[in-house]
Amino acid sequence: MNSRRHLEHRANTQIIPLSDATQEFSEPERLRLQLSATVINKPIDIGSWAYFNRGKNESVNDDRGTPVVVESFVESRRELILRVLASFVGLRHASVNTQIKQIEYFIDWLNLNGYREVFAGEADAQRAYRDYTAHLNHQIAHRKLKPITTAAYQDMAAKVIELLYPEIGHHILAGAVRITRERGSAAASSAHVDLYRDVCLAVAQQCSDFVLSNKPYPWVVTIREYEVVVFPSNSGVVGPFKESPPPYNAAERRIATVEEYCATCDRLGRKWRNKSEVARNIEGARASLQAANEDERHWHRFYVAGLAAKAYACLFLMITAATPTEFAQFSYADSLEVEASPIKKELSAVKFRAGGKSTLYNIGRDTGLPLLRQYLKLREWILNGVAHERLFFSMPELSLSRNRRNVFGELNVSGVIRKLHDVISGTFLDPEVPRLTPRKMRKHKSNGMHSARMSPSTVAASLNHTQAVNLSTYAEATPEQQEAEFGQFWQAMRHAARVVRERSQAAAGGVIATAAGHCDGFSRPTPLRDLGAVAIEPNCRTQYGCLYCEHYVCHSDKEDLHKLLSLQYVINAVRKVAPDAAHAEVLYKELSIRIDFILDALGERSDEVKKLVETVRARVFEYGELTAFWETRLSRYEKIGVVF
Repeated sequence: MNSRRHLEHRANTQIIPLSDATQEFSEPERLRLQLSATVINKPIDIGSWAYFNRGKNESVNDDRGTPVVVESFVESRRELILRVLASFVGLRHASVNTQIKQIEYFIDWLNLNGYREVFAGEADAQRAYRDYTAHLNHQIAHRKLKPITTAAYQDMAAKVIELLYPEIGHHILAGAVRITRERGSAAASSAHVDLYRDVCLAVAQQCSDFVLSNKPYPWVVTIREYEVVVFPSNSGVVGPFKESPPPYNAAERRIATVEEYCATCDRLGRKWRNKSEVARNIEGARASLQAANEDERHWHRFYVAGLAAKAYACLFLMITAATPTEFAQFSYADSLEVEASPIKKELSAVKFRAGGKSTLYNIGRDTGLPLLRQYLKLREWILNGVAHERLFFSMPELSLSRNRRNVFGELNVSGVIRKLHDVISGTFLDPEVPRLTPRKMRKHKSNGMHSARMSPSTVAASLNHTQAVNLSTYAEATPEQQEAEFGQFWQAMRHAARVVRERSQAAAGGVIATAAGHCDGFSRPTPLRDLGAVAIEPNCRTQYGCLYCEHYVCHSDKEDLHKLLSLQYVINAVRKVAPDAAHAEVLYKELSIRIDFILDALGERSDEVKKLVETVRARVFEYGELTAFWETRLSRYEKIGVVF
């Protein structure tokens, strides 16, 4: 390990913009890449990747580049820098910055673990990729990194290898299993979304009206059945989820008296020295209240306006279901056209992940247009004459003086939604309610459109992604939908099991033996009405559909139990190894569950029947003793290669 004194800053580095990425460089180890100032201020020292020993600057403000041990230069890494640099062409600066961080994580790991010449040979590259994957899996197992993060790190390492070995890269990458990333968070419940929408709507409209109308403090925001009182201070928002601070009497909408102040401190366990100090604090609160009421652009009014703008952004995210990257691109000029036009109702953006594809998001003339008009009035008040090309933007720091409070930057949408939740949680919103992320908003809109029986292509087009992406990531049912569907399914299963149990108690006269039990109406297959559509229709020639037929009878004796468990053994064997696993799962999973319900229903008749079920189950699943019919059927499957 090299000591700190061997590390030094290279004096002859060359700073280049991203637009020069396609140029030829004879010494790429000297390069430092300058991205947009809105992404990162300092140049990124990509040339330091060529050195096996890299360090870190003690100060984040040090812009001399990454310190390295000059003697640790590895010539084979020059090609790495050049090819990675060329791969950045056409990407956004923010995307380049993200990829560089992932590549540096990979390179730092390689250096730390002794992989000096990893980019010079195929065997070394595969060994490094395999060991790097093992390291990432170790991070997941010890909960140091999430699967979605490690999958991104692994994908970037794979991209680097494919850049260096375009023809045989897939062979190198076959040496390790790709990490499966989580498919995002669970869908939000409808109640969660409805509550969040109502809170954001109340905050957006009422805070906006307060600012534009220059209403006096304290004022009240009404949300559903409760009220939130707002005083002009950092802790002045008081509602049912928060105790009123000592200087305020929120119940009576006024500044507290000395006695009320002391009583509140005693109740909250706060110390107060003497009543003269309490009186000074109360007088300070009264002076702040008066100052806020006399100044129409007081800092707290500016804060309230920013809170309203964040709430409007959240509402438009719910309406459009745009991704954060695309939402940040919505332009002010577009919004003016939407407001003025009797036809146009879409905001446009560019989808960088789809190669610069132009996308449109409908705001709706009945829902979104009135909100847009309200927001545009608030936007004008906030900017106060300053021009900004984006519809939404970041607010300046309140700590700045009023003269300097006119710098509005690009919007970090995910950060804004996170900040909005931090502000409203525990004040305007029950602190137990989780944050509603932009992805959950997109999922909710997708679920709503699927529930309305719209075609998958229409839903995918509305959210500006492919059907495959929509069905794999955005089609997960809400908790209420899952509960309702599973409840209906299990109710039907219990009813069918009860019918079978009742028939098994009836006289056996007039029934015909079948491979799955008995039948009291052979050649007259009739689907059970309560189950609705099923994957396997009743058919007297196949035996699989017997359990979905009105005429199916199963006796609680050894013969029928043997038939039923033999059937379950065969279908489970097919489920495990069928070439078309998805198709087999759809066909036979419910059938296997149905058999379990019937067996449980029969077992409830008596302890003797329950013991008999377990005895026959052991005979079938432990010793493989099937009925003659199902033994023959299983042999046939084995011969044609369905079961091995």
